[in-house]
Amino acid sequence: MRSEPDWSIAVSSGQPFGSGPGHAGGNGSQHGEPSATRRPKTVVVERVPAPAVLYARALAGLMRRHRVNVLPALRLVRPAVTLDPLAMERYARVCGFIPEHGVPLTFIHVLAFPLHLMLLTDPAFPWSAPGIVHLANRVHLRKPLAEGDVLRVEAEFGALLRHEKGQAFVLNSRVYRRGEAVWDGESVYLKRGIAATGDPLDSMAFERDALARLARWQLPRQLGRDYASVSGDYNPIHLTALSAKVFGFPRAIAHGMWTLGRACAALQPPKPLASASASAEFKLPLALPGEASLWSAATSLVEREFEVRDAAGEKPHLRGRFQWVLR
Repeated sequence: MRSEPDWSIAVSSGQPFGSGPGHAGGNGSQHGEPSATRRPKTVVVERVPAPAVLYARALAGLMRRHRVNVLPALRLVRPAVTLDPLAMERYARVCGFIPEHGVPLTFIHVLAFPLHLMLLTDPAFPWSAPGIVHLANRVHLRKPLAEGDVLRVEAEFGALLRHEKGQAFVLNSRVYRRGEAVWDGESVYLKRGIAATGDPLDSMAFERDALARLARWQLPRQLGRDYASVSGDYNPIHLTALSAKVFGFPRAIAHGMWTLGRACAALQPPKPLASASASAEFKLPLALPGEASLWSAATSLVEREFEVRDAAGEKPHLRGRFQWVLR
């Protein structure tokens, strides 16, 4: 890694979690502002470490003592990431996207995820990474993307947020093509058992009774390993029953970002996106193997509210909202 001058373009990151229906491509976010008042140090990552290295670093930090709730003023940058057709095809196959969808909306999160792991395992991060819970995510496509595009991918800490179970915080991802902002995302994480500071975390709300079942999915035992192989997210809770039990789960559970990607793939019309926004809150774990159902209602011709529920359609695993403009 090497440092470089801070030249990146400021970007607003779209509609906040829990806000009402809106336009795909709106502005403003209560979670987009960095938590640190200092100007972030920009570090260029020429080659991301292998997942095994990052997870070993996470486990090595298990005994880290809790420190004051201050997130590092650090921005990590992958300066030239090519949208690889083969990598996108493998991702699309696991998540259910079809060729007519073009670049999957949620695929770009995969390009930023190694930077997230690096930030969460940085020595200046105040808590140990194991046990951190992914609460919510928002992805926002600003401009159409295509195979072969060369992208600059950035990630940095955002706001601290209060949660009833501990300290929540935001990781912001921003993506540029030839200096133009084309995609951004907000990932909200929770560290349990920490006295929290910051604004309260909003929750998404809509009328559940208005949703109708659209699909049922059978989730195979190896789904977590399949998604890990295309995303780089090898968190042990997703891989096998044995590794999940170490962290308190009776069985492996599906990745939240797989669930969001699968829902977007099922809801997107069979055309590429010009712009889009998808927000999700991760609710109950989705055990593997298992069965899930997709429930949704259209709030307009280009927007849907949805839930991924259990087979009976009662317990929610994910709650979300998807807005789009087609090319």
